[in-house]
Amino acid sequence: MIGFVSVGDSGGERDGLEDQRRSDAIVAFLGAGLLSPPSRAVMVSALAGARRAVKEHQARHAAIDSWLAGEIRLRGVRENAAVLAVLEVPERRADVAAMYRTGHPDRVAVLELVVAVLARS
Repeated sequence: MIGFVSVGDSGGERDGLEDQRRSDAIVAFLGAGLLSPPSRAVMVSALAGARRAVKEHQARHAAIDSWLAGEIRLRGVRENAAVLAVLEVPERRADVAAMYRTGHPDRVAVLELVVAVLARS
């Protein structure tokens, strides 16, 4: 699942709003640069696959860079999902964000939004 909303007492409502902001930022990032937004199912599938790949690389202590380069060549939601999955790794966030910013200057606003959301989580 990309995100969820939980509403309860005042703390729960605040958490629910933060969850919604995170979900909205992720959806915006995954759809960045596409002519029409992909379905939520496509986004969930792409992000889940990218997250699995990143975890597998980390578990094997393998470099993520060659995998990421292969995903970036594909463009579209798969590219965005791969970049997002690596952005979720705090020690890689700055260099991957810089690379994405250079390659897609038209997407800087949505990149900064998702980076800010990830920094809060």
